[in-house]
Order: sequence, then C-alpha cells, then structure tokens
Amino acid sequence: MLVSAHRFIRPAVALLGLGALAVAFHLGSVAAQQQAPATKVSQLMKQMLGDVPGREVMMITLDIPPGGGSPPHRHPAAHNFGYVLEGAYKIKLDNGPEMVLTKGETFYEAPGQLHAVSANASTTEPAKVLVVAVHEAGKPLTVPEKP
Repeated sequence: MLVSAHRFIRPAVALLGLGALAVAFHLGSVAAQQQAPATKVSQLMKQMLGDVPGREVMMITLDIPPGGGSPPHRHPAAHNFGYVLEGAYKIKLDNGPEMVLTKGETFYEAPGQLHAVSANASTTEPAKVLVVAVHEAGKPLTVPEKP
C-alpha cells in the first residue's frame, strides 16, 4: 500500500507545482497589462476668442512619465498644435506612421483625427509637451476612442 501512495503523491505534487507556475505567469501578464503611469495635464491658459465667436484657446502642458502615455482618443472640436519641450514624444495620428518627436519638434492634430499613439518614447526619462488647442467652447477637448 505504501508503493501505491507514492504513485499518487508524486503526480499530485507535480500538478500543484504546475498550477503554481501557471498562476505566477498569469499574475505576471496581468501586471504587464496594467496601465502606464498617468500623464499630468496642466492648464496654463484659457481664453475666449472675441473675434471668432464660439471658439476658445487653451494652452496646456503634458508631463508624461517614463513609460507613460494615454489610450487612443480624439479631439472632436479642436485644432491642436504641439511642441515638444523635453524628452521624446511618440505619436501616431490616424493610420499614419508612428513617429518619435524630440525637443523642439512640432505636430498638428486636425479636429476629430484619431490620436492612436500618444506616449513617452522613453522608459527612463520624462517627456513634456506644450499643446495649444483652438476649440469650440463648451465641447469636450478629448474623448476616448471607442473600442
């Protein structure tokens, strides 16, 4: 009877070991899927345009931590003009190429254009972007892309 008990114990221990390994891999993949560090958005200025009824200008900075970024989104009623102040900024608009812009480089986003990638290109250094948005007053500046 002692021999038959060993037949069951070894496979049971092996099965428990495989189960523990599977849980460890699952937890690792869950951690990898967690969202990147949040981007800090600071409003520097907001001004109605007196000679363009219904339009306002907002000036904001995006402080993007290493490895950080935002999910795909759109700016439905805004013309966005961006300038990279620090670091390296990864951007992709609509189906265009993914680009990495560095300090001193600029970009433009048309109203409603898909901002498919908006991220810090570095995992070790922060990035900072200045954005000047001309948009319809009272409308949301950013809306998440629907899956």
